[in-house]
Amino acid sequence: MTLKELAHLAQQTLHTRAGCPVRRSHVHELLAAAFGHRSWAAFLSDSVLADSGVGATPTGGLPDLIGRAVQLGYEQQVASTVATTLQAFMAEHRISAVSLADLRAALLPTARVADRDDLDDDNDGIDDDAEGWDDEPPRAAPPPSGPARERLMGSPMLLSSLEQAAGPPNPQGHFLLAALYRCGRPNPYLYEESLKGRVLTAIERGWVDDYLRLEPQYRKYEAHLKAAALGGVRAAALEYGTAFENPEFIALAERLTGDIDALKMARHASCDEARARWLRAAAEQGSRTAMEALASEGDAWAEDRVAEWADDHWLRSAAERALDAGNVVRAWTWQYLALERGVDLTRSTMAAYHDGGERDGQFYDSDFGGPLYAGGDEGLVLPDLDPSSHEVAKAKAKAIFSRAR
Repeated sequence: MTLKELAHLAQQTLHTRAGCPVRRSHVHELLAAAFGHRSWAAFLSDSVLADSGVGATPTGGLPDLIGRAVQLGYEQQVASTVATTLQAFMAEHRISAVSLADLRAALLPTARVADRDDLDDDNDGIDDDAEGWDDEPPRAAPPPSGPARERLMGSPMLLSSLEQAAGPPNPQGHFLLAALYRCGRPNPYLYEESLKGRVLTAIERGWVDDYLRLEPQYRKYEAHLKAAALGGVRAAALEYGTAFENPEFIALAERLTGDIDALKMARHASCDEARARWLRAAAEQGSRTAMEALASEGDAWAEDRVAEWADDHWLRSAAERALDAGNVVRAWTWQYLALERGVDLTRSTMAAYHDGGERDGQFYDSDFGGPLYAGGDEGLVLPDLDPSSHEVAKAKAKAIFSRAR
C-alpha cells in the first residue's frame, strides 16, 4: 500500500465506520497523533510511515487521538468514535513508523576510513581490480539494533513515504532512497535473448526473473543517487561518480563539503596533489593503508608513525629513501630504531640458498651441492655524522620506540 492509498482508504473507513466525513488532511494529522506527534509536519520531520511488520507500532494512546480530533473540530463523542476506528484500522493494516535517525544509521553510516589493501605503487596508487571499488558500490551494513535493509525494502508504505518526502529541497531523502535501492547493474543478455525466441532453461529463466526485478530497482538507484549528488550530498556525488564511471561527479565531490570516504577519494583522485591530500586525510582518520602509502613516498609525518609498527624491511627501505634524499640524520634515525629492536641495518644478511630439490629455500650446504641462489639484503653504508647529529638521531629513534611500546 502506498501513502496515498493509505490516506484514501483510511478516509473511506472513517466515513463508513465512524459515520462522519473526515477531511484527507485530518487523516494525516490523526495518523501523526497516533505516533505521539503534535502534527503531521512534526511527524514527517522525525519519521516515515511503514507497514509489513517494519518499524515501531503506534506510541500514542487513545486519549492523544481523541484530543487531537477535538482540536481538529470534531465533537467529543464523534472524536472518540473516529479515534477508536482509526486505531483499529491501523492495527488491521499493520501501520507502523520508522524514525529517520534509524534509517540514516542503517543505510548511511557516518563516513569513516576502513583499511583496505587497495593501494599499491603504481601511478594512481590503487589496484584497479580491487574487489568492491568498481564492480558494485559498497553495501552499507546496518547496525545490529537497526532495521535491516532487506526488511525495509519489503515495506511498500516505507518506500512510498520516502518517495513522497524526497524532492529538490530534500537531497538527503534521495540519498536514503538510493541506499535502499542500491544494487549492481543487472545483465540484460538472457532477457534480450528470450525476446529473440531463445528457449531458456529453468535456471536461465530464474536469471531473467532476477533481471526483471533488479532492472527497475537499478534505475531508481541511479536516479535518486544523481538527485542527491546534484542536491549537494558529497558522499552521493562520490558514489555516483564511481558507480556510474562519471568523473564529473567525482570532481563535484571534490568541490562539495561534508562526510566522505577519504581513501576512496584518493583512489579516484584526478592528480597526484589531490591524491596526496586525500591520503593525508585518510591517514589522519586512522587508515594504516593510507599512512603506509604516504610513508612509502617519503612523507616524513607518515614515516614517523608507520615506524612505530613497521618491520625491519620497512626500516631499511626508509633509511634508503633518506639516503637518496641526502638526509643522513634521518637515515641514522632508522638505524638507531632498528638497533632498539635488535637489528643492525648495516650488517649484511646476504646468504646462499638451495634452489629446488628437497632442500629448496634452506641455507646452501656444499655437501649436498646442486643449484643455488643468493638472497638477503646488503648492509647499508651510512655516512659518518658528528656527535651532535648522532644524538639528534638517537633521540628521535627513542621517541618513536617509546610511542610504539
